[in-house]
Amino acid sequence: MTKKYFVWSLMAMFFVGSVFTSCSDDSNASSGEDDDDDSATTESGYVMAAGVDDSDYLLTSTALTSGTVSAVGTGTEATAATAWVFYNNKYLYNLVYNQGSSGGTASYYLDASGAMTKRSNEYSITRFTSYGVCGENLVTVSAVDTDNTDSDGNAKKGLGFNFLHAEDQVLSTASYVCEDYLGNGEYVTLAGFVEIDGKYYTSAVPMGMSAWGVSNYTGEFDESKVSQESGGSSSSSYDAGVIPATQYPDSAYIAIYTSADFSDTPTIIRTGEMGFACGRMRSQYYQTIQADDEGNLYVFSPGYGRMHTATYYTTGELGARVMRINSGETEFDESYGAVDLEALSDGCSFLRVWHITDDYFLLQMFTAIEDNASNPGYLNARGTGATGLAVYRGSTKTFTTVTGLPDADVISSFGSTPYAEDGYIYVGVVTSDGSYPTIYQINPTTATATAGLVVEAEDISAIGKLEYQE
Repeated sequence: MTKKYFVWSLMAMFFVGSVFTSCSDDSNASSGEDDDDDSATTESGYVMAAGVDDSDYLLTSTALTSGTVSAVGTGTEATAATAWVFYNNKYLYNLVYNQGSSGGTASYYLDASGAMTKRSNEYSITRFTSYGVCGENLVTVSAVDTDNTDSDGNAKKGLGFNFLHAEDQVLSTASYVCEDYLGNGEYVTLAGFVEIDGKYYTSAVPMGMSAWGVSNYTGEFDESKVSQESGGSSSSSYDAGVIPATQYPDSAYIAIYTSADFSDTPTIIRTGEMGFACGRMRSQYYQTIQADDEGNLYVFSPGYGRMHTATYYTTGELGARVMRINSGETEFDESYGAVDLEALSDGCSFLRVWHITDDYFLLQMFTAIEDNASNPGYLNARGTGATGLAVYRGSTKTFTTVTGLPDADVISSFGSTPYAEDGYIYVGVVTSDGSYPTIYQINPTTATATAGLVVEAEDISAIGKLEYQE
């Protein structure tokens, strides 16, 4: 079914009096005959966020490997989210980013009848470029201007945090100065959070030097990179008097915090064997650090520094690589080295990374759709062309392209929040061939994908499981 026909069908249903309402425990249950193979227990249920026009609908199912669910006449309507985040199988948050303004973020739960129910509080959060779960909070963060200025009115850059306490439904904020965060005069933003043994790991992404930094930093920096005029556009715009991008694109930095409110001074780990660790989608910095089941942190870098080719930018040279920080250590494992992922993937880089199980990781890959002589890795900052999946196993350094998916040239998108369970990972796949979006089960040991639950909507952005609550 094409999108045009699907939207027409929805309009027809509205005309005859149908509406989207909160689902009951069986209002959108899957209709497959094989539900018992992976059905949820009576204490939990599978939940999906599916998009129709400019809204998202929360649907439930008893299975992910078979059947059909529909957004037509069922589901709980929610504001279209920039990101969906599951908190400890209890709550589902729709993080809303509204072009730099405050947005309406809410959370949902599965009530005792199996209906997706909106909780009482709604949050107006400031802009964010990354997010994750840390301790008792859902955390968002971005680089911000602080109230600390010099005599010329130049503001120090800081890290602006929002903390959404999951149980108390209380929003709190904090801002910490991040000038010279790395000891080289540059400020940073953060990309993703991983909690390991009570510590919080994040990728510190160097952003260049602010006007305050250029005017006040006493160390050495490349003065030829200071902008003489305003430039760039959207999230990459900059003013005169700054260095608009990092001077160190071929370095990766991991910050380790001991406090879930990020108020302590972090331990910084650096390597010059790979570029900064994050994916990019416009203003969003996607998490590309993930831990295995033993607490080893794998740091994946797509090599985005190679795209820094504009005036005042420093161009990187290093491609997509992965390195490891062993559990409990505060340095990169030199014996593991830097694995060249592009050498294993016919020259393609990646956009996102998720942990599956053990030391298997799923990578959303850019695909070879055109000559990459001027664009190594087929990278771009809008996520287009990232229509392949691959599995990387950390212990064996094995990279395998996932088979069983639709052809890369008909894949429109993958869901941004897949779900891992019982050694498999489930990913929403949207195609341009008129088919409904489908959830695919991926077996990491064989790197094979099998079509499962079909979702009658326009896209699938998130998959997870929630426990029933009173």
